Order: sequence, then C-alpha cells, then structure tokens
Amino acid sequence: MARIRLEDVGFTYPGADAATLAPLAMDISHGEAFSLLGASGAGKTTLLNLLSGILQPTQGRIYFDDVDVTGLPGRERHLAQVFQFPVLYQSMTVGENLAFPLTTRGSNRRRADIDARVKAVAEELNIEGILNRPANGISLFEKQLVAIGRALVRADVSMVLLDEPLTAVEPSVKWRLRQTLKQAQKDLGVTMVYVTHDQTEALTFAERVAVLADGDILQTGSPEDVYRNPAHEFVGHFLGSPGMNFLPVAELPETLQQNVRRQGDPERLGFRPESAKLTAAGTFDLTGVVRSRRVLGTQQGDVISMYGLQCGAHSVFVRSSAAQAVGDSVSIDLRHWVGFRDGIRVGRHGAE
Repeated sequence: MARIRLEDVGFTYPGADAATLAPLAMDISHGEAFSLLGASGAGKTTLLNLLSGILQPTQGRIYFDDVDVTGLPGRERHLAQVFQFPVLYQSMTVGENLAFPLTTRGSNRRRADIDARVKAVAEELNIEGILNRPANGISLFEKQLVAIGRALVRADVSMVLLDEPLTAVEPSVKWRLRQTLKQAQKDLGVTMVYVTHDQTEALTFAERVAVLADGDILQTGSPEDVYRNPAHEFVGHFLGSPGMNFLPVAELPETLQQNVRRQGDPERLGFRPESAKLTAAGTFDLTGVVRSRRVLGTQQGDVISMYGLQCGAHSVFVRSSAAQAVGDSVSIDLRHWVGFRDGIRVGRHGAE
C-alpha cells in the first residue's frame, strides 16, 4: 500500500483547445478506500490513466510514498488495475488465474508460498470453493471477484485502481460484490481508488470521495459530509435522488431570509428532501402545496413518502412520514440547510 499525492497535476491532450484536467491536488492515505466520482466526461478516466502511468501529466508531479513517479511507466509503479469487464485467462482455472501475477514474477517464489497467498485472497473474497473450476465456467459476478483477487494477490502492490468495476455486474448482486470488496480492502489494508459515475457505489464503498466535474475536483470529503454539506451547487445537484432543493434567498419569507443571511449572505438556499419536516400549515419556515406523493416504503412502522411541493414559483421535494394529500397546504420546517453564492457554499445551518 502507498500514500498517493498529486501536486498541481494537469493534462491537455495534444491539439486540444482546453485542458482535460485542470491543475489539481489530491492526497490519498496509506490503505485508504478512496473514490473518484463524476459523470461521463468529468475527467475520471484521464486521472486514472495518469495514476497508472498510461498518460504523463502536462504539468505537475505525482508521488507514491514521497517518491516522484511522474515519469515512470506503469510496470514500475507497482499497481494493479481492475476494469469494467473482467479479463481472465479462460483456459486456466480460477486458482491459476489468481496465481498468475506471482508465477510470472520470478522462479524464486516457492510454490507453497504462492498457494498460501492465493488461498488467503480467495478466502477473503469468498471464492475458495471455485479455485479448481475453469475460468470460462463461472458467472460474471465470480469472474469480477477473480479479477479483483488477481489485483490483490501481489503483496508488493502499492495501489489497486478499480475502473467502474461493477458496470457489467447484474444489479441484483452489485451490493454483495461491493460489500465483499469493501471488506477485503479493509482486511488487507491495500490502498484502493474506485472510479465510478454511480453515487451509490462511491458513497457506500469509500472512506473519502472526490467529486469531479469538467476536469476539476469540486470537493473531497467523507461520504456523509459531501452529501450533507456540498461545497458546490453542482455537488448538491449531482448527489441524491432527487438532488438537493434550491431556492433563491430573496424569495424566502422575511424571517427566514434574515436567518439565512447571517450565514455568509448566500444567494441561494439548498436543502435535502430528508432535511426538512413536513407538517400541516402553520408557522414554520416555508409553506407550500402538495402536488404529488410517492410512497417509498415503511420505517419503524411509519409510511415514508416523497412529496412534490409547490413553493411559490418553485418545486421542491420533501421525504416525510406525514400523511398529506395532494392539494393540501403544508409547512416545511428546515432542520439543515446550506447557503450558496456564485455556486459556492458560503454557510450552513442546523443538524439532522
């Protein structure tokens, strides 16, 4: 495992009018589960290729454990990569695929040591029962586990790069694979960088998440902080389903305007659907009219619904256990909100 550090790293493809990656800084700790999250075109793949040595930065330096690896090819960076679609040697067994990175790195390795390492990684990923099966006879889910195991089997790997590793896996088993991968990362203590466009994968796997857009890192932090306290309006929009609600401060009730403007004088107020309490019309912060209701399920015996509300000229969503009907006038009590000016967070208030 290794600490990964990027100093003002930028990249522009030859002949391009604009940079693909703006000069950015990033620091990933020893043994950390880290995620790069962004939509298509955000710059995730370019950044991954810079880490792996496929591309060389136009500017800046890349360090692994304080060693400058900027000009080193990937084979000298001691890393492993797992792709969207698992690439295995179909004529080999699962065990032979797992052992391959070890058997090709010198004949001085004892067979017993190789077998012990393969067995340990297989047990970590719960695939010890298929070690003797041919790779062409296992499921796609199992193939991706084998590909991940092959990346983990080398003890000298400084970092494992996972490039959209669950894209090809059936939705019904994604959660299981993600939990297995997360547990293996924790037990083996390897530094992992997980690249994805899927916010659920990023937020449930990583200890920290970096959100990218247009070749720049907008925010890095714990999943909880990135979700609850976005540093940029884009992050608020991008994370969540639905995303954060936004309202112009100038159109809020006077009392709420005064409270909000004490926190950095924001132009816009944002709040998550679950960060508000919905009640019958009263004296709370905001008022609105119920335009839609979608039942999400139950929680501790209460029916939870997503309400679509009309607040003046704006539509907002509130997740609530309140029993309201379409057409009802309601009040919205804001428990946690974030203020933005020019798209950047300038203040926040309240708690969940």
